[in-house]
Amino acid sequence: MSDYQDNDSAPQENRPFIRETVVNETSGPPLWKKILTTALLAVLFGVIAGAAFHFTQTRVFPPETTTAEPVSFPQETTAAPDETSVPTESAPSATNPSASLSPEDAEWQDIVQGMIDSHDLQIKDYQRMAIVLNGVRSDAQWSLVTVTATNQDQSLFKGGHQYETQSFGVIIAMTDQEVLILTPYSATTQLSDSSTLQIGFANLEVTDAYIKARDGVADLMVMAVSRSKITEQTLERIKAIRLGNSYVCYAGQPVIAMGAPIGGIIKSCNSGILTYIESAYPTTDASVALLHTNMVGDENAGGFLINLDGSLIGWIAPEYTSGGTLTAVGISDLRAYIESISNGSQGCYLGIEGIILSNELKEALKTEADGIYISRCTAGSPAQKAGLQAGDILIQVAGDPVRNLDELRTILLSFTAEQTISVKVLRKGRTSYQELTYDVNIERR
Repeated sequence: MSDYQDNDSAPQENRPFIRETVVNETSGPPLWKKILTTALLAVLFGVIAGAAFHFTQTRVFPPETTTAEPVSFPQETTAAPDETSVPTESAPSATNPSASLSPEDAEWQDIVQGMIDSHDLQIKDYQRMAIVLNGVRSDAQWSLVTVTATNQDQSLFKGGHQYETQSFGVIIAMTDQEVLILTPYSATTQLSDSSTLQIGFANLEVTDAYIKARDGVADLMVMAVSRSKITEQTLERIKAIRLGNSYVCYAGQPVIAMGAPIGGIIKSCNSGILTYIESAYPTTDASVALLHTNMVGDENAGGFLINLDGSLIGWIAPEYTSGGTLTAVGISDLRAYIESISNGSQGCYLGIEGIILSNELKEALKTEADGIYISRCTAGSPAQKAGLQAGDILIQVAGDPVRNLDELRTILLSFTAEQTISVKVLRKGRTSYQELTYDVNIERR
């Protein structure tokens, strides 16, 4: 008999192809309860973290019980150029170039003139110039500070997360109670009630600061540090920078850029000259002088210009920087706004750009009226919302006649935001001008 056996004839064991095991449900809470519990714990954690941050950190805004000493800045000794005239540059007398120069500027001019006369420039001459510039910069360094803002992410999933932003600042006043610091408003737009501000002085001492007031139109903000929080050693070294007179700046004047003039790098510096003074450049509710330089700059640049006296003469404005060189707004045109926010006033604005009616413009427009020709109403501004238009002639604000932009600025600084003021304009009709009156709800700058 053959050993071979047919497998088909062998008895087969019944084996299931898929074996299922039924597991009974656990007796734990249902899924929706777990999700709800997790969410509630996350919210509770965020609240605890926020409360801890809130009560352990100094607020970015000052305590309401603080009574600050009023701050004022010396008035200019030289009047601003007449806006009706052709812009001219104020320069030293040609017959006596040193007549209106400071001792530092005169020393610089003597150095350069000596080089020109000798026609034999030596390395030591450049070294001497560098020493003069470095001396001015080193002295001004004690007015320069670093501003650090610590912000709290309040989102549900990132509660407790902090991030920092840094900018520059410059000390502009020291009262019996406070040290006041000027810094760009745009560098701290993300600040909230839970944010903290710290100031780093030139000797690396760091202390808490708070906001006095902000001016979003001029891109300025003033912060304050309580003197009681600054050590005596630091108070003996730091100093307020002097606000100079930008109305007497001239093309060819040597200047130093400080703050963050090179790509936004804090405490960087540069030196050069003013190449052109652009007078009466129209801006919101005012006109300003632009100080153009030969120093390289871009949209990230910030800071300020000082002359060889060490006086602040210009505030670097990236929005006006063109052609790759630094441009600053003359500090004399910002002085009133700086004084206002230094005293805690937010200020208000109308929102127009314009030029005063010169005799030539009156003749072209066929009008004898005195006022401001509105060339543009800023989008979303109180003026635009009220109905003012480009081409209108502004002749009266709050019952006072307005003949130039300086008068408009003075009137607006006397009001606070959310007040309603009467504005009177002349509008060109088919055959003549019509006088129209608008009620404008002015807003915070």
